[in-house]
Amino acid sequence: MNLQETLTHYGITSIWHFTDRSNLESIQKHGILSLFLLQQNNINVSCYGANQLSHDLDRRKGLDKYVHLSIIKDHPMQYIKKRNGEIPNPIWLEIDVSVLFENQSRCCKEVANKSFAKCYDIQKIAEIIDLKMLLNHPPARHPVKRAELIVANKIDYSKIKGISNG
Repeated sequence: MNLQETLTHYGITSIWHFTDRSNLESIQKHGILSLFLLQQNNINVSCYGANQLSHDLDRRKGLDKYVHLSIIKDHPMQYIKKRNGEIPNPIWLEIDVSVLFENQSRCCKEVANKSFAKCYDIQKIAEIIDLKMLLNHPPARHPVKRAELIVANKIDYSKIKGISNG
């Protein structure tokens, strides 16, 4: 199956990005930007969804040029950041899947910047990620929940379909 067939087959019409509500004004103005573009354009981020170690790992693997996304509105990183109080007002941004066709996009069956994690062309999503398991509400600590999609550079604000509390 190609990407469109896969998305249709599994009923995937949205993908998700978590952040803190304090970042919403900047996102409305600039879109959701990769770490690289945020820093290149000196855009102040009130509250990152990742810590310094994660940013360093992203840079090392060239993932700082991508926006990190989740297939479902549930990701272990969001849970941990919320639990630890590192994101005081978490929100989920619902994003139209069309972004996967517009920019260079990749998929990873785990957190993309993990040491031995491999990212693949988005067309291989059904081969790389167990979508059936992921979309059928796996247990809280199931590894499939760590799967990520990454989209190069930026996601325009117009691609955000909705905003909900995290």
